[in-house]
Amino acid sequence: MKKSLSLILGIIMCLSLFAACGTPAAEPTPTQTPEPTLSGTELAAHYKQAIEAARDDETNEYNSVATTDEEMGSITWEVLGITADQLDAYAVSISLMNVSAYCVALFKPLEGQEEAVMTALQAYIDGIEQSFTNYLPDQLVIAQNAILEQLDDGTIALVMCDNQDTVRDAIVAAL
Repeated sequence: MKKSLSLILGIIMCLSLFAACGTPAAEPTPTQTPEPTLSGTELAAHYKQAIEAARDDETNEYNSVATTDEEMGSITWEVLGITADQLDAYAVSISLMNVSAYCVALFKPLEGQEEAVMTALQAYIDGIEQSFTNYLPDQLVIAQNAILEQLDDGTIALVMCDNQDTVRDAIVAAL
């Protein structure tokens, strides 16, 4: 009887060791809460904040950021080659004077308008380069180094200014 009891206890101990070495219970996966969707007006304000945070006080003072049609004016749309009805939201700071290659802008194109907006903005950059080819070589270099890209969230960023890499990185970090 003692041998049987010892054998049973030994088997129970071995089984408990095997159970302890099994696969651990799966950790519950955290539920991801989706980021809230911003309205066009809220997104434009967010874009404006990102642009202003990426620039110094003097640049913000002299180069305002437009987020509405009234602030943009029709000439800006013509210069950029896009229209407000192609976009869900935007924030644009641009020099319309022919002595400065300057445009820092964020655009959220409507679905299906991404390629048209990118094409128009590239044409704008090409036009700026052409206008400075024989005039103000320092501005030509700025235009040639312009950054035009579509970010992971679909936002199109155009950064054409001094220190464009630093400004671009600051904008992306703020978004």
